[in-house]
This record gives sequence, structure tokens and C-alpha cells, in this order.
Amino acid sequence: MLFYCKKCNNDIKKLNFQEEFHLEIWAMLRQGLKLFAIQRLVDEYKLSHKEAKTVIAHYNDYGKCHRCNYNHLDKEYINCPQCNAFNYNLKPKTSFNTEFCTYLSFKLNFDDLGIDEIKAYWCDGIDSIPRNIIDLSKSNILKNKSIITKAWIGKSGQDEYEMEILLGDESIILYEQNESLIPCIPTSDFKDWINIDTSRKHIQIQLK
Repeated sequence: MLFYCKKCNNDIKKLNFQEEFHLEIWAMLRQGLKLFAIQRLVDEYKLSHKEAKTVIAHYNDYGKCHRCNYNHLDKEYINCPQCNAFNYNLKPKTSFNTEFCTYLSFKLNFDDLGIDEIKAYWCDGIDSIPRNIIDLSKSNILKNKSIITKAWIGKSGQDEYEMEILLGDESIILYEQNESLIPCIPTSDFKDWINIDTSRKHIQIQLK
């Protein structure tokens, strides 16, 4: 199936991305790795370099047109009503996202862990792109029940830690349904769900 971009006058292929491949391309583009994304399309879908480049050129952040400042695109495979550019507008179907990571970083309370060494610690952010993006596929979540990413923690909030997030029964159910994991972040008894090892720069989080 082909779509037509009225802005650049190109035919755009509809690609039936598998979940893991879509996550991989999405992560590459989030990190500015367009050339790598183009090559993955060439390798996986046997597209020409020109075809793959055209696909990536029209691959946008969900809701935001890749050509203008319009940010209310509300469905997949859509022409922007403001500039007529075609946008794939594919939304990554994962509950592990910037909103969740931002909320979790604010909820980490190191003072109540009862460890003098870390009483002044705080978290300045959690990377919403994990160490292995494929870990976010539903099949891998069901298999591994964990996500490994980076977090910035310490007295300055800038020491890089490996963060292992363990998903409990409630969070796995919500993940399967593409629902927010925020309700699965405990709000008390911090010793029961936060385990930090400052010597190894490792922190483990247990969701409900």
C-alpha cells in the first residue's frame, strides 16, 4: 500500500512493522541515529537507500508533524492539516516512557531508607530508552519481568547508575494493556521497593 505526500510529492510505503522492530527504529530516531535507522530498513525490508531515506524522513514523533510546528496529529498515516506533509505518526506501544520515568524519579526518597551515606541523594532523571530497546516488547516483559536502564543519582544527582526495574503482577497486567505504570509505583515503605548499592552504582526498583 502506498501513501502520497502532498508536501514533497513522494509515494510513501506502508510498512507493517513488528513491535520489536518499531521500538528499535523509534529508539534510533530518538537518539538522532537516522543513518543507522535507514540502514536497518534497507537490511530488514530490502528497500533501496532512497526508499528507506524517504520512510525515515516521514517518521515523526507521535502527534507532531515532522515538517512544521503542528502538534495535534491524532491518527496513524496522516497528512498534516497545516502543511500537507505525510506523517507515519506511529505511537510506540509501551508503558515505559518519559512520563513514567519522570514520575518515578520524583518518587525516589533516599532519606527514608535509613542509610546515612545516601540521605542527601536525589535522582535527576531516568533514561526512558533502556539498555536494550527490545526489552520493551510485551513478549520480553512477560519473559524477563524487568527493564534495565540508566538513572542519574547522588548528592549532585549526576552519578550514573544502572537501574533495574522489576515488574510485579499489577504492572505486568497494565503493561500488556498499554496502560500507565505510574499507579504501580509504591508510595511508602521505601525499604521494601528501593534497593541501592552505591559501590556498584546499581539501584533496583520493585513495582507492584
